[in-house]
Amino acid sequence: MSGGYDFSHLFPANTLAFSPGTTFLAVAHQNRIIVRSTSTLQIVRTWECILPPEATTYGPKELGSGSSVAEATSEAFSIDTLQWSSDSMYLLVHSKEAKMAWVYGVAQEGEAARVGGMGIEGLSRVKWGKGDREVLAWTEVDSKLYIYSLSSGEARLIQNVKPSADGYTYSPDSRYLAVTEKHLGKEYIGVYDILDGYNLLRHFPLLTVDVQGVSWSPCGKYIAAWDSPLSYSLHIHSAIGPHLTHFNPSSPAFSLAPNETPGLGLRALAWAPGGRWIAVGGWDGKVRIVESDGWRCVCVITCGTRANKTATVWREPHDWLRDTRGRGIVQFDRQPHPVTFPALRPDITKPYPRMGISHLTFDREATLLLIRLDNQPNVVHIYSFLPTPASEQPTVVHTSKLSVVTRSGGVYFWDRESGWIEEESGGNLECDREIDGVTGGMMEGVGIPTRAEFPALDIHWSPDGRSLAIQDRDHFCLLYDEDTENLEDDEQGERSMLMWNEQSEGLTDVLEEEEGHISLSEGLPSREQFFWGKEGLCDG
Repeated sequence: MSGGYDFSHLFPANTLAFSPGTTFLAVAHQNRIIVRSTSTLQIVRTWECILPPEATTYGPKELGSGSSVAEATSEAFSIDTLQWSSDSMYLLVHSKEAKMAWVYGVAQEGEAARVGGMGIEGLSRVKWGKGDREVLAWTEVDSKLYIYSLSSGEARLIQNVKPSADGYTYSPDSRYLAVTEKHLGKEYIGVYDILDGYNLLRHFPLLTVDVQGVSWSPCGKYIAAWDSPLSYSLHIHSAIGPHLTHFNPSSPAFSLAPNETPGLGLRALAWAPGGRWIAVGGWDGKVRIVESDGWRCVCVITCGTRANKTATVWREPHDWLRDTRGRGIVQFDRQPHPVTFPALRPDITKPYPRMGISHLTFDREATLLLIRLDNQPNVVHIYSFLPTPASEQPTVVHTSKLSVVTRSGGVYFWDRESGWIEEESGGNLECDREIDGVTGGMMEGVGIPTRAEFPALDIHWSPDGRSLAIQDRDHFCLLYDEDTENLEDDEQGERSMLMWNEQSEGLTDVLEEEEGHISLSEGLPSREQFFWGKEGLCDG
């Protein structure tokens, strides 16, 4: 069990993002951007996103020029996404309501660039490119992808792109960009060379009807493309174009039981680190592990409503938040078998019923696989995948399950390496049961110490794993693990003086501004998130 946690005050925020080096925390509140020091939460920089006086789509010439406050309107709107550049020198901001994007330099007072407009031709999505100071911007109406260069002010255009959020993927070395396109009623993958100015390198057809997304394997050899939700269809292409396999219910290794139907198509897909296996989750509630050697299904995982006898089951103590008043760390109860998990009955008369695999993810070493079913909203399944990172074959064992609660005043942690405390031992005996070399770890709930209601709706691990940002709809706070805060005296001194390494984040001067905050002890004037941290899994 952890030694304890520290919480910061509550601050206003609609969305936030840690910088890659964890030095900064960018926060958006309405149309205002605030950059804070992660260690002290003091303000480093503030900006206000300004709309132009006219609804105009900005082209390449306007990209590098900022606009003054006097020329802008004062209409308030909300910011949806914040994204840091890889060197933490720039911040990309996007508003779906305004259909615009802004780029701010941390070392600059005003905006560095503005992209998009208020009209129907505005931007639907923006991302940082893998090239040097490049912004990718999608428009849905004319199906175009713009690549803007902040360095030169130039723009390149890819036409007839599919509007899917998963319709593009990068090669592992970030040299090439693969984009799904549609030309004359047929679907294609276009591979573009980033270092050659996004010139088209390859263009090959897909065998899909309505491709939903593509994913480049971590090894760089394969590109996976999955089809419409109405069809259980996964196509694997070589990175240079040839079609390698089509994984569907008619495949010899699909492993269908007698009189069993696969239902609808795919819902989730995840490559294991290394690219040797790919996990495929469908609407039928099963996860199939496909191996690149022969493209055969080597394992089928079925998450039922009853736990198997070798699984560790953690259950949240009843009313622990009320009993502790949000100021305690409570170990979850380890449940004896048999255990039945609560499940929803899907309404198949409505589109997109709550059923099937909704979330799949591997940890960084491919030793664990997390699975979540849409009809089991209060349960997370964690399987061991590889016994060790160097293992040649997967060994799938159901190691642990977590009962999760959303919109509550607590945060929940599962630590694979820790043991649980035996109550009969007076709290002094730490033990765990090992099955096939795998342990169930430890599960605990941490109350957020506030007298007012603070439902945790979203969480974000810092890149260094030392802090966790917790959000509700309008506010956030930071949680610090005391075990990671035992720094040397000189390091603590550097933190108290708000100084950091110039080479790590590129900024040496800190501008402090006054801003009110809300104390956690004073009070305040449906979704679920799962993230792998350095110490395990967290859900809020």
